[in-house]
Amino acid sequence: MVHSDIMFHERFFKIINTVEFQRLNRIKQLSCEYVVFPTATHTRFSHSIGTYHVMTKILSHFVKKLDELGVVVAPEEKDLALCSALLHDIGHASFSHTFERTFNRGAHEKWTIEILKDKDTELHKVIVEEFSEQFLERLIKIISKKGLREEKNPIFTLISQLVSSQMDADRMDYLLRDSYFTSVTNGNYDLERLIRSFEVVEREGKYIICVNEKYISSIEEYILARFYMHREVYQHSLKRQMESIIKKIFQRGAQLYRENRLSFCDKSMAKLLLGEEISLKEYLRMDDTILMYHMMRWEHEDDTILKKLCYSFLHRRKFYKNKIKKSIGDKNFLKDMINTILEEHDKEKISDFENQYFYLENIVEIGIYDREKDNIWVLQKDGELKDITEVSFILKGIDVKQFYQQRLEYINFPLFSDIYGFDLKEALEDKVKEKIKL
Repeated sequence: MVHSDIMFHERFFKIINTVEFQRLNRIKQLSCEYVVFPTATHTRFSHSIGTYHVMTKILSHFVKKLDELGVVVAPEEKDLALCSALLHDIGHASFSHTFERTFNRGAHEKWTIEILKDKDTELHKVIVEEFSEQFLERLIKIISKKGLREEKNPIFTLISQLVSSQMDADRMDYLLRDSYFTSVTNGNYDLERLIRSFEVVEREGKYIICVNEKYISSIEEYILARFYMHREVYQHSLKRQMESIIKKIFQRGAQLYRENRLSFCDKSMAKLLLGEEISLKEYLRMDDTILMYHMMRWEHEDDTILKKLCYSFLHRRKFYKNKIKKSIGDKNFLKDMINTILEEHDKEKISDFENQYFYLENIVEIGIYDREKDNIWVLQKDGELKDITEVSFILKGIDVKQFYQQRLEYINFPLFSDIYGFDLKEALEDKVKEKIKL
């Protein structure tokens, strides 16, 4: 169990019951992670509700802490924090961030703002009716992070930190949720103790969230949980490979559509493939179901490349992982060798491997903590604030921004054979043997 019972006020239920929020039920939280962890089929919907729940716990803690400073948090400010947490992913696209990279549609936060601003959305109408126009404007400022300086109330900036920072409600929920549904237990941490560790101090008229130094082990546990989840789940090689295949599927689909060789494609998808602007209404139709349906239809197209790419994704048929670099060393060795083999078969050399359908390359970079983005402050006994990397025995001396890096290459040999007409695998094996002999 991730959380126990989650309680809502009636007006938040009305937000959840809008068509825009219900759409999140049709978008998996972890993209295609289910090909690695079969139970990882939870959705953006459940995560958004979980983030709301975590925010209620954080708010309850900080209201008491601020009360000790003689500061009263107004009901509207509490509602702003809860609404921001509940709606932080409302504009998310299918297959996590793969959709954004494939179709160049911009970050999901952009669509979140459009959904909130559009007077025709149910969500806009409910927020204005249940709260107010001014409330909606302030909510947009928090989510977009624009116009924060205009707000004179320092509590407003504090809420923004709770919604988006290295220790926000979003991360606190998804780490526990993703750990639970993947059964990767080292992504777990003690949520209650972590929240208890939070302090708030005033510096130059601003409220800063920090951690009491006696709880430093709780922060280390949380930061390491993030690292392990990135290494073992979010950046898993097979998941990254499948996301790259999705990108190539729609690249090929776009090429075929332009050549009038695609037998099926709905109007909204056609606009995406052509790089044309789509309306908010069209964007909100784009959930996992729509993209999966296109891939299922395209698996039966006449085009061999599109057909095999869809088959690879839909039926978990992995590309062959390159292991040559482990024994040879040169990172371009595989590409150079393929070009040599192509020349020997009187084929044109490849200058741009990134756009080849038979070839995938993924760069995996995992950082533990980025102090340049924002700091996790530790409150010392003397009242001084220090960055976590200055006081943590575990994090001292580590390149926490980029701790782990790996470059992976993959080849689909049957697809190469269909494109070029000969067996690349056998030719590569012969070349490697020749190289090793030399």
